[in-house]
Order: sequence, then C-alpha cells, then structure tokens
Amino acid sequence: MNIHRALAVGVTAALALAACGGDDPVSDPDQPVETVPARAAPDYDGPVSTLSPEIPESFDGSIGPMDQSGDDLPRLVVDEVADDTAVGTPAPVLLGVDLDGVPLRIDGANDGPTMVMFLAHWCPHCNDEIPVINEMRNDGRFPDELKIIAVSTSPAPDQPNFPPDEWLADRNWTYPAMLDGVDVDAGTFIGAEAYGVSAFPFTTLIDGDGNVAARWSGGRSADEIEANIETYLGLS
Repeated sequence: MNIHRALAVGVTAALALAACGGDDPVSDPDQPVETVPARAAPDYDGPVSTLSPEIPESFDGSIGPMDQSGDDLPRLVVDEVADDTAVGTPAPVLLGVDLDGVPLRIDGANDGPTMVMFLAHWCPHCNDEIPVINEMRNDGRFPDELKIIAVSTSPAPDQPNFPPDEWLADRNWTYPAMLDGVDVDAGTFIGAEAYGVSAFPFTTLIDGDGNVAARWSGGRSADEIEANIETYLGLS
C-alpha cells in the first residue's frame, strides 16, 4: 500500500475511533497548571529500524522508527472490557524514540509497572484527558513505582494541534512520550496495532512481569484511573 494512502486510511479510521471514545471529563486544556518534573525513562540503545523514505515530509517529527517484540494484542472491543482476553498475556515491547529523537522503550518486565496512554493530537477526548493526568500528577496521586508513558499516534498534518510535540508541550505533558511508527506494507501505526487500540485515548496497564493487567478506551476521571491502578496493579 502506498504510504500516502496508508496514512490517510489510518487517520480516517482514527477519526472514526475518536467518536466512540466515551464521555470524557469536561476541562479547559488552556488552563495553566503547575509544572511538575516527571520521572525520566531508562536509557537504552534505541531501535534498529529506520523511517521509510516513502513517508511524506509533512509527517516529519510526528512519526518515529519503531521496533516491536512480541505478538499483537487482540483489538479491544469497547463493550467487552471486563472480559478482555489480553489480560494476563505479555504486552508487546516497543522500542522507539521520544519527540526529540531520544531512544525510549515500553517494557514492563524490565522497567516495572507501566501505564501506557495512546494519544492523538486531534482527538477531543485526548485533549480532555491530559488535564486529568496533569491534575493527578500535581496532586501526587500516582504511585512512585508506576512508570507513565504516552505514545503519540495517528498524526494528521491537516488536523488540529499538529505537530504533536508542540501540542504536548502546550498541554504541559511532562511524562515521556514516544512517537508511533508506521508499517508501510500494512498501512498501520505499529504501536497502536500492537496494543489493539480501538478508540482514543487508549490506556494499558502493564504489570512488573510485563503482562497486560488492564486496558480501556475513552476518558476516565481521576478517581477511576486511581482505582484502576490500585485494583489491577496493586499500587496505591
């Protein structure tokens, strides 16, 4: 599949997903919040893969090289969250780069309990959810043992808040953020496909053994997120 068509298909599908992302808390993304430094991600050597030369220049800085280790998780069916067959299975390890090109990884077995959030810059539900995460961060509601990382996925140069690095900076996201990669042949975003993303925002909790503890799509309140971390990861 031509990369221009592949990206267009991915973005069109992602736009449809946003509509079924669930009800998010209403919040003002422009409201100033206190900046709290986030814990840095561990260093590693980086992905072996490189970006395809077929990727249009308009996507520069919004897609990164990415290696995947492990099988794709099944796509999460929104109304079957309680019966998610991915729970207890190994979460794919993603090796990529952050928004500055610095190597970054998602690997619960090596890095400990992890909360991964797939975010799209144009998604209104994601724009509502980031302030919830910021508030929890500022209030110290995340356990010290928990690693939090975003995956910036499904970029669309013709949609609001592009490019994603400026978007996340404007929204005061201070946790590590990885650029999703593109599988040119399949016409898919590698990380989103690997984790079975079905709507945005999409969150996965990974335990210290590297297994999926829980997944959900759509926004959640601070109380719900905190309860999920305690229930599924045993952290408080």
